[in-house]
Amino acid sequence: MAKIKEGINGLMQKLAEISDELSNVFPNGKSVVVFSLNETDFNFTKVQVNNFGDMNQFKIDISGIEFIFLRDELLNVSEGN
Repeated sequence: MAKIKEGINGLMQKLAEISDELSNVFPNGKSVVVFSLNETDFNFTKVQVNNFGDMNQFKIDISGIEFIFLRDELLNVSEGN
């Protein structure tokens, strides 16, 4: 993920734009966006949205669209399965 140099305002603005477009595409649906992020990007995003808890996932709601952020490890499946 490219670093968002504008900081929180840039990140929130981009997520708000995504939220708006999803609402236009599916006006009667419920949209959930899931991001699986490496540790650096996950921690960067947590700081940008003032989420300082010690967790592997968090979510924010923007205009009724849920944005879920996960650490990569939560989606990695062991090779034996």
